[in-house]
Amino acid sequence: MRMSDLEFEVEKSMQSKKLFDLASWSELTSAEQRVLGALFHKYAGQTFSSLLPSDVWAKEGLSGAEAKLAFAMLRRKQWIKSVYKSWGECSFHIPECHLAMLTLAYTGRVDCTVEPMAGSVRGVIKEGKPHIAGELLHLLAWIDKEGLPVTGKGTIHKRTVQKLSTLTIMSQEDFEPLEMIYEHKGRYPVHVVILLDMLLCLNLVQQTDRGFEIRQNKLQQWIKLSWFEMHGEVFRVCMERYGVSGSEMQHFRYQLAVLAPGVNQWCRVLCGSNAAFQGWLHALAGWGFGEIGKNENEEVVFRWLIHPIEFLNRGADCGVHLIDSLHKQEEIQSGKFYVQPDFEVMVPPDVPAEVCWRLEQYCERITRDHMSIYRLTKERMEIAAASGLKWVDIADFLQRHGQGELPDHVFATLKDWATVGELVQDKQSLFTLLLDSEGSHPEEQEQVVEVETIGVLGTSERIQMQDILVGGENPGHPEQRESESNRGSKHHFPFFYNGETQGLLQIPFMSGITANHDDAENDLGHEMNEKLAWNERKANVPETWHREWRKYHHSTARQIAIQAIDWQVKLGIQKGEDTFVLIPHQVEGHERWMLEGWRILDSSEAESRTEWRTFSPEGWDSIRLILPDDV
Repeated sequence: MRMSDLEFEVEKSMQSKKLFDLASWSELTSAEQRVLGALFHKYAGQTFSSLLPSDVWAKEGLSGAEAKLAFAMLRRKQWIKSVYKSWGECSFHIPECHLAMLTLAYTGRVDCTVEPMAGSVRGVIKEGKPHIAGELLHLLAWIDKEGLPVTGKGTIHKRTVQKLSTLTIMSQEDFEPLEMIYEHKGRYPVHVVILLDMLLCLNLVQQTDRGFEIRQNKLQQWIKLSWFEMHGEVFRVCMERYGVSGSEMQHFRYQLAVLAPGVNQWCRVLCGSNAAFQGWLHALAGWGFGEIGKNENEEVVFRWLIHPIEFLNRGADCGVHLIDSLHKQEEIQSGKFYVQPDFEVMVPPDVPAEVCWRLEQYCERITRDHMSIYRLTKERMEIAAASGLKWVDIADFLQRHGQGELPDHVFATLKDWATVGELVQDKQSLFTLLLDSEGSHPEEQEQVVEVETIGVLGTSERIQMQDILVGGENPGHPEQRESESNRGSKHHFPFFYNGETQGLLQIPFMSGITANHDDAENDLGHEMNEKLAWNERKANVPETWHREWRKYHHSTARQIAIQAIDWQVKLGIQKGEDTFVLIPHQVEGHERWMLEGWRILDSSEAESRTEWRTFSPEGWDSIRLILPDDV
């Protein structure tokens, strides 16, 4: 269903509130920007357990105390989040929603691996496959019809795994370089694991003791999305779960998404012989997101077939822009299929997902490409009608979503097939009615129905109906009726993937994580505790040490220098008319002592320049402690 103008404005407003862009980053203090930049460079979105060492902060022009306070403020402002492992250890990470924007903000900090391409492309070495969302839809339809049970050991039957492996156009070779970690690696091909893992992470299926079962309520929401929306959800899963872990690879994935020139425009990928980088490119082609080529210098080049930045829906260029795109995309999802005289159905890529889902109920898929081919079959048509769909509804669907008129002989044949299914449905309804009208004795009910229907059904049919009456399952598809009844429901573009759902893959980031305790109230308390601690520290030293410039006796000056090192604060030094700032590191000696540390040469730049220096007390006229701001 198309988003109404009111829903559009509400959704737009909600996204605006979540928007973290370059403007919000620019509102951070200089110290906060430097701390965030250093952490982003070192860890990207990976977890870390402690701040970087003091020499790193000194090169940033920050004392350890300044870095610690800036870190507390970043936690309060939700640029840094904390998570707790099951054994109580606390770890931190930069949330995924900021990574795309920070890739833009800190391009100078990370070695660039993506550049615009000059010259021509020599050839395409791997074309992009048809989009992954269509494969997920086909797999869901197959599970809906066939089921996906597991053995007593919780694994999928070997024959079913083989069927799943050939059911999709994805192949094992597309994803082997990703080095995925999962159980039963010898039993499950990696492309099958990725497909099932996606369905689990999108909350479209759930794994139980019986097998993989479809979440019907989520499925009905999913098939009402546009392909664009589906791609957004799937792309986020791919970015977070399937790339090789480590900050270098994460930087590469986001640079490729953010710094590439645009759709269908080639860019150089400076990955050399890096297998992990090239493996990611091949995976993107396998999902249908891009293509790989080589330029005249035999360098690897890549082009997107989608707008990746639009799918990083909590990143840099997102929020309102994303919802604008969704509003436009929904207006153009109106393609129609073509029913051929030989019962084949030609399905262009702009046919909406919900229409393709209905076709999966009436057809068998023959080939999948940018133009897919299905075939209307007697078996599927009979099953659909037996599940409660009337021929008039099926015919209306084919007429409304098909281009032109149905060929006369196709129309007549489909009607005959559906009529057979409707007869089965009518018989089932008769038995249900008779069952409801009898007493509470199952033996009598079974006997009455068998006597009254023996002249209508053959022997094998009678046995099947008895099985239904004593508790067997109806072979029809009541979930299809649910789809029909929910057709008019409003669409609110739900997020299916939340980043916390457990799938089949073992993701290092998620290992052992039990809860997220990082909320604004806790982080405000963390910041306040830091400031209260400073009040106690200052009470234990003379106030003049940090409020006034003074010349001190050598022994007192040594105490002040040691205090600066202990508190990890800066030391201000004046010599004549010159004033400079030192980040002290250590004091050597006693009577004749020396002070070593980093002298800040220029603190006005985004990244301060520093140099290692050694001073003696004779090298200054006056000194004072320089405490962090706001303490």
